[in-house]
Amino acid sequence: MKYISLLCDHNITKKPRSSRMLQLLDKIKQEGAKLSLSVISKACDTREFNALGIESHLFCFGNDKSSKERTQQENDAILSHCQSGNFESLIFTPNRKCIPNLLDSLPPQDVLIVEDITLLPFACAYKNTHKTCKILIDLREFYPLEYENDEKWLQGLGRFFAYLCETYLPYVDMAISVSEGLCERYKSDFGITCELFYSLPPFFDYKPKPTLKQEIKILYHGFISPDRSSMELLELARLLINTPYTLCAMVLSNQKGFLESFCTNAYEIPSLEIVPPVCLEEIIPKSTQYDIGIIPFKPTTFNLAHCMPNKLFEYLQARLAIVSTPLYDVRNFVQTHSCGAITQGFQSYDIAQMLLKLKITDIDKYKQESHRAAQKWHLNYNLKCLKNLLHKLDIKVE
Repeated sequence: MKYISLLCDHNITKKPRSSRMLQLLDKIKQEGAKLSLSVISKACDTREFNALGIESHLFCFGNDKSSKERTQQENDAILSHCQSGNFESLIFTPNRKCIPNLLDSLPPQDVLIVEDITLLPFACAYKNTHKTCKILIDLREFYPLEYENDEKWLQGLGRFFAYLCETYLPYVDMAISVSEGLCERYKSDFGITCELFYSLPPFFDYKPKPTLKQEIKILYHGFISPDRSSMELLELARLLINTPYTLCAMVLSNQKGFLESFCTNAYEIPSLEIVPPVCLEEIIPKSTQYDIGIIPFKPTTFNLAHCMPNKLFEYLQARLAIVSTPLYDVRNFVQTHSCGAITQGFQSYDIAQMLLKLKITDIDKYKQESHRAAQKWHLNYNLKCLKNLLHKLDIKVE
């Protein structure tokens, strides 16, 4: 029997990448591998976790305040800790103090899969007393530059994340990341080699739906924030007034007041529809009613410039045509698979111009290519990748 635990500084039922990692491990187990799975997750509802239908042991630790919920005084205290180098108080927070005891309550673990770098110190401490344990970390973004356009963040939490990378990444046995650009940056800055591991959803057996000439629906789903230049979605929608296009936004935000401001402005634009968010399992089925999936990001941060977002692969499974700005990794993927159009530039005007150039036959052709790409780029592709990673960690699953 091999023992594997996931460490999540978030609610695993709300995050596609970590919940799908658990699904992959469960698939390996169902194929006959002798695995015992555990999850240590923040603020996870037991009923929602059980609804995933995965046989694993759930251990929860308490929630803490998000940046949206913290007071100015609390944010100032965090900044002070970061600037003085008092990082221990940001690692061993009151809500996380139970994590060592949770780990010690388990049988000796063979692999700890760390889904958030904030929990890497706990994995390293465990490995220090359990020498045969291996650590696999998912570096889904370049953490020291998460909010690089915010100077106060760089001088505060940016220093904290740089400290975590410098201090703890050397103890990691294996690392994965979401794009070639991120893999290269971790190699150049911290000397750690990352394996490419896309954020792939389950396979859905859909067929592309024909596009209606008089009504073409564009979908953007996911988080919105100033860093993502999300207010420019409003500008794009205004440019689509009196065209066949409707921009449908299924959006969330973790920044105080941003979603409310976005929605207030959106209601004034006839070509923009706010769509209520759905649970993770419903995103792809819900998306099939649209025609085009849009990736409108600007390279305003390193992470955005080199993103390979979940939504790209979710759009493929929904059999949508893709329209994206020319982000390096996304552009290469879309052009390689001929599943969409890449705009000339990053402005709302560039996106609108590309949309208005598209013929119905173009959109339907891109949908067919998305259908073709969807046969490969789904969870089972990552199943092979994960088996290879575990093999490198001396975990035999076949």
